[in-house]
Amino acid sequence: MKKLTILTLTAILGLGLAACSKNYNDHDQGNGYRGEILFSSYEGEKLNLTIRKNDCERPDGPIENIQLVHKYDSTLVVGACVRVTDNSEGLKNISTFSPRSPL
Repeated sequence: MKKLTILTLTAILGLGLAACSKNYNDHDQGNGYRGEILFSSYEGEKLNLTIRKNDCERPDGPIENIQLVHKYDSTLVVGACVRVTDNSEGLKNISTFSPRSPL
């Protein structure tokens, strides 16, 4: 009975960690990236953003700066971690992303 209980708890813990790992390591099915907002400026009604592609984890390394023009959103501030996705028609979507693990 004791071995069965330990085996069951191990299986449940393994499934829980696998689910959290899958959720955290999801990189938008290859059509996007995560980055940090370095600079923002207004251009008329839109917000021009400079985003460093660094998965919001690396302060240096091979990083590319991207300029995006996006409608104003008060959550897109300098230093914010964002997820940038691109559909097949060239439309970019930017949303805030928390890189912290839920555990």
